[in-house]
Amino acid sequence: MIAVIKLLGRVSLPTAQKIGHRVGIYLWGRRTRAREVARVNLGLVYPNKSAEERDLLVQETLIQNGMIGAEMGPMWGYETAKGLALVRTVYGEELVEAGIKDKRGLLILAPHLGNWEILNNYISSKCPVTIMYRPAKSPVFNEWMVERRETVGCKLVPTTRDGVAALFSVLEQGGTVGFLPDQEPRLKSGVFAPFMGVETLTPKLPYEMIQKTGAQVIYAFAKRLPNAEGFDLYFTAAEDGIYSDDARTCATSMNQSIEELIKIAPAQYQWTYKRFKRRPEGQKNPYSEAKVP
Repeated sequence: MIAVIKLLGRVSLPTAQKIGHRVGIYLWGRRTRAREVARVNLGLVYPNKSAEERDLLVQETLIQNGMIGAEMGPMWGYETAKGLALVRTVYGEELVEAGIKDKRGLLILAPHLGNWEILNNYISSKCPVTIMYRPAKSPVFNEWMVERRETVGCKLVPTTRDGVAALFSVLEQGGTVGFLPDQEPRLKSGVFAPFMGVETLTPKLPYEMIQKTGAQVIYAFAKRLPNAEGFDLYFTAAEDGIYSDDARTCATSMNQSIEELIKIAPAQYQWTYKRFKRRPEGQKNPYSEAKVP
């Protein structure tokens, strides 16, 4: 895997995206786990779309997912300046600037949408940022991945008690933290809240960080432009509900804001992830029901 990513780091963005496109077509043409998970997810969140419309979105989703995989080469292999040169337009840049200056700390919530690696590079060029990550199963790959991501200026902390403590510490000192708000947590670490019309187990950690530190919140994602033209970055302000002292209200507000970002580029969301695996009591696992491979 390291060798493949290093090789992709030597090619142009158009070439990497062409490779990713072919990977996506391959995944679409077979009964792969990625295709079937996307079908289940899109069936849940877009029940009013026709089967044909959802199938087209599944296909485009797999192509976009293939591209994000292939883009790991350029994102981790290019020099920082070369990577940042792929950014075309930044929407809401003033929110980032104001958040960095705010002594209450800045929590940037970035869902699995578009290319989050270039987003890391951009934010790191503005200020030090600490990001939580889930360690890879391979220690060798994990060590290399952390090294590559920290090369651009990010500080990575694992999903452990010490990692969580580090996030709180950064915010309490007025620093900047990046967090993926749409990863399914363990039951005790989440709260069920609506996401695109589906009750979804949502992380409570953003709520806990906001309540304890008083940090300010913005959302962010990097939209992939057509024809390998680069990326547009979007930063949006949080709604008042995110600051509620009720965990479900906070989670509901967060999920609604993620929905608004998804509307900008629906196929670039990671619909291949089992986002709805853990269900409220009495509901069945939809992936098991669909016999997803």
